[in-house]
Parts: sequence; structure tokens; C-alpha cells
Amino acid sequence: MVKFIHCSDLLLDEPFDLKSNLPEHIMQDVYRASFESFKNLVDDAIEMKVDFILISGNLYSSKNRNIRADKFIEQQFERLNKAHIFVYYIAGTEDSLSQKSYTIYPDNVVVFSEDVQSYELITHNGQRVFIHGFSYKEHTTYENKLDSYPVNEVDQSIHIGMLHGIHHKIKGFNTTEFKIEDLNEKLYHYWALGHLPYKKRLNDLPEIHYPGKMQGTRFSDTGRKGYLYVEGDHTALDVKFIPTEHIRFEHVTLTLNETGKHAIYQDITDFKNSIRSSGKSMYQLKLVNPFETLIDSHLIQSILKQVQMYESNESQFVWIDDIELEQTFEVHTLASEFNAEHLENEALFNQARVPIQRSSVERYADDISFDVHQTLLNHGESRLKLMMRDES
Repeated sequence: MVKFIHCSDLLLDEPFDLKSNLPEHIMQDVYRASFESFKNLVDDAIEMKVDFILISGNLYSSKNRNIRADKFIEQQFERLNKAHIFVYYIAGTEDSLSQKSYTIYPDNVVVFSEDVQSYELITHNGQRVFIHGFSYKEHTTYENKLDSYPVNEVDQSIHIGMLHGIHHKIKGFNTTEFKIEDLNEKLYHYWALGHLPYKKRLNDLPEIHYPGKMQGTRFSDTGRKGYLYVEGDHTALDVKFIPTEHIRFEHVTLTLNETGKHAIYQDITDFKNSIRSSGKSMYQLKLVNPFETLIDSHLIQSILKQVQMYESNESQFVWIDDIELEQTFEVHTLASEFNAEHLENEALFNQARVPIQRSSVERYADDISFDVHQTLLNHGESRLKLMMRDES
């Protein structure tokens, strides 16, 4: 029997990518979010008495590698050392071996070199485990080194491969590519992958997994974030996802009940209250207006500011970073009422100017050129809407 944790892509202290400015107390949560996520993992590892932890690259963020992050990891690894838990760590694209490090690793930590290496471990109950992997020397090390991984001779031991790379069918990433067939040839029991920001199971025999990022930093990082807990023997391994994120990123769509300012604010408030107990979170909100009465985008921005102001006093915050408005009924503009050829016809524009040129107003007006015709149209539309509101 073996018990271990597989994690990757903590990207410690990676900056958050948000549209809005945060209140000070939320900034403090952002500042420590990735640290809290990894601390939660270490707490769990000690409580569950796992045999070891696998870190499949990108422990640090190349955008913000600093002494604070290095020393934090050193402290957490020392906690694991005192609990007799080993750590096997391969450096990835964000934390390659060439980067300057201030971390002094305790004796329980194994950092793989740029060449494929194998380490043997005997667990507390006598289970023999072999762990194979390599680290990136530079962040541009895309060389496929799978040929150098040894083939399992098939005995009672457990073989685990660690690899920071991307399955060839997943597009949009610059890193080592591999095929599942390449991994299957090694006859390993588990492949601990890293680099993908979301959790993904590529195969169940053998178990091939990406655990995903441990803490989201942008709105493409939606959903729960954490690590994989693995338990079993050479015949079968059970894999379970455990969330550890300090702040969750989500998208949500709300259909409005009314179009008035107070009603919209109340709809958003009701939503926030319904999910507040789920933990600290950040949302991008889409509001759907199903009514013929259209809502001005400036009103939505005003409501957003009020909603955000309320969260300034909430420790269990639900921060709305941005609101998108979707109007079910088409927004008609003056421009849409005209043929496109007419809008670009300078002769018609000059003809429309004639009444102004012949009036006493002309002497007080600036010269109006065809270049500003769209601006004039938009301004006229705004004035008409204002007059219509006043009449209603």
C-alpha cells in the first residue's frame, strides 16, 4: 500500500489578472492566496501521513520569483521533513534549474536534474516504489526525453513517471509534447504530469493525470483548484481530487427580474448571498436583460461600483470584477436606420448642412466637416433618447 500526493503549477506568488482595483483587505488575501493553498496541502499531507509528495513543475512563478516564496517553500518542506514525508520535485518551464534560488532544501527533498533520473523509496509498510523524471534546465527545454525513462520490469513494486509536458492533442502550449502511447510503453502504474492549468485525466490504465493549478490567478482558471491524492498498490491506484484554493475564480450568468437600478442591485446581492458561504471568490458576471426596456451600460457600471463598495467590509468576499450586459431585444441605433451607402455619401451630408448654413446659428458654429459625421449622429441619438425619457 502506498499513499502520496501529486501536485503541480502552484506558481507561487503569481500576480492576479483583474480589471478592477481591489480594497486593501482583499489585496491581502490575494497576496497570500497561493501560499495558503500550498500550506493547506502540507497540512493535509501531515494529517493523512502520506509517504511522499510529487511536484511536477512550476512550483514558482517566473513572473515573480522572490526570496519570500523561496523561504516559504523551505519552511513548508521542513515541516514535511519533521513528519518524515519525502518530496520529489521536477523543475518546469516557470521554475527551471537555471533560475536563481535562495531555497535551502532539507534532506527529505529530491530535486531531479536535467537528465532522467530514478529514485527508489521503501514506504513505512514496506512497499517498494520507483520514481522517474527530469527537470527543465532552461524554460525553453522542449526536448522529449521519454526514451531515457527505464521500462518497468513488472514485479511487485510501483513505478511512477514524472513529466512536465503537454499531450500532443492539447494545443496552445509551448513545452515538451508526448503521446499516451509513449507513456504506456514504460509500463508504469502512474504518470504525474504538470504544466496544464486545469485538472485532466488522460488515461485510467495506467493512471495518467494533470492535477491543474493549485490557485487560480485569472478568469480562465475557473473551478476548484488543488491536488490529487493517490492510494493503492501495484494492482490498482485510486485517485481523488482535493481542493485547496484560497480564492476561487468563476463566471456566472444571471437573468434579471426587472430593469430598475434597485432591482438589478438586489438581483446581484441575492446571488452573492447565496454563494458567500462557499468561500472567498471572484466573479465575472453576465447580466441578461429579457425585457424590451433597454438598460444603459453606464447604469451597469454605476451598480458595479456600489456592489464592489459593499464587499470592502466582507471577510468572506464575493468580488464582482466585471459585468457584461446582454440585451435580449436588439439595440436600435440611428445608424442602423440608414443605408450604409447613405452614411458614407458626403454629398448627402453637405445637403443636410444647408439649413444650418443659411441660419443665424452658422456664424457661432465651428466648421463641420464630413470627418465628424458619425460623431454628430451619435450625439444626436443621445439627445433624442434624453428627450424621449423626459417625455415619458
